[in-house]
Amino acid sequence: MQDMLRSVGIARSSHEALTSFIARYGHHRPIHHFIGTVPEPSVEGGYRVMYDVATRDVVDGTASHTRDLSADYLASLPIQRGGLLGQLMADPSPKLVHELDLSQEQGLSENARTMRSCMAIPIFHGDKLQEWTFGFTTRDGPFDPREVLQGMLVANMMAIANRRIDAIGKVSLLLDAMRDQIDQIARLQQALLPNRIPDLPGIEIATSYLASEEAGGDYYDFFILPKGRLGILMADVSGHGAAAATIMAMLHAILHCYEPSKPQAPFDPEEVFAFANRRLMATGLDGQFVTAFFGILEPDTGLFTYCNAGHPPPRLKSGIDGSVSELHGAAGLPLGVMDDFQPGTRIVQLRPMDTIVLYTDGITESFNKARVMFGIQRLNAALEKCSGQPDSVVEWIHKAVFAHRGSSTRDDDQTLVAVRYHGICVLPGHETPLASMVEL
Repeated sequence: MQDMLRSVGIARSSHEALTSFIARYGHHRPIHHFIGTVPEPSVEGGYRVMYDVATRDVVDGTASHTRDLSADYLASLPIQRGGLLGQLMADPSPKLVHELDLSQEQGLSENARTMRSCMAIPIFHGDKLQEWTFGFTTRDGPFDPREVLQGMLVANMMAIANRRIDAIGKVSLLLDAMRDQIDQIARLQQALLPNRIPDLPGIEIATSYLASEEAGGDYYDFFILPKGRLGILMADVSGHGAAAATIMAMLHAILHCYEPSKPQAPFDPEEVFAFANRRLMATGLDGQFVTAFFGILEPDTGLFTYCNAGHPPPRLKSGIDGSVSELHGAAGLPLGVMDDFQPGTRIVQLRPMDTIVLYTDGITESFNKARVMFGIQRLNAALEKCSGQPDSVVEWIHKAVFAHRGSSTRDDDQTLVAVRYHGICVLPGHETPLASMVEL
């Protein structure tokens, strides 16, 4: 009995479970043949035979039952009426029949017609009779009524187990299909990220994009603008999965088709975001939004003009003393929240060797096993230790996050963009005073 329970317990499908049950149940009960039927409600007294197998053939592996309750399979089976099976199925109660003579019975296999006794067991799904199983033996009177009731309990428990196994199998297939779709979405999402870093005089850049297990909404991009200026974007769509990745793709398309409202007018970060917000609001994001930061760096002057739409403020590592500060300016509303969108534009004058560090909240909101967040202070500490060279920035932040979390796994995408301004060459005595941060 333990061997039967073990084999049924490891079955990967209801077909495999029932095959194991039939093959082993005969060792404990003198059942030599099994027949399974399903009532046909469209025909009075009608039924369809799903399987008609000898126990010995199942044990030997030369035959297998075909218990398939799918509509397509059942429709392929002929409808039968009458005979012994029809009589036993006339009312939904278990039955025990002895001294059978099935030699002239139509619709049964040759082996079934040699049987002498039968247990008829109804199997229910909830309160509805779903199918019947008939256990036959070549002996007269080997069963008593108590064994029939026990058989009914076993058969119905087996049916419940089969339904669970089939449900798990379907869920597994759906999860595999969903996982494959998510993997495809993640690959398409990453394909939208820049395939190379801009090579501009006086500017050094390093990036990092570490995806979580799901497709997400992190997005960074670079835009080569007129007069050698560089546009830098960092964005993060709320949520995860296909919806976030789709909105990220929408934002990519929106920004890449933007043109200034006036010909020859310079790009204004606030105007770019206002344009993107209008397009996103028109789509109806249904509760989702996008935090974003867009800045424009002028390599000739070091002026950095930027706009923040609800995104974590970038860090600024000084090229003079290595200190770390926040790139000032209150973040406005995220994109896709309200039609009235006026985040404001700010300007900072970068000094030679200053480094701007943009990141998504997957960095600062990385938790360790004690559910302690990495946070801004640890981010600043990592930046203070690094040289400020962009590759060093990325390396030190990754090491700090890994040490805090104690694992290389991620709950969210983690994206970094570090941009160092090398400054312009000037002759001694011709230096231009560097302005402090101002607001337009």
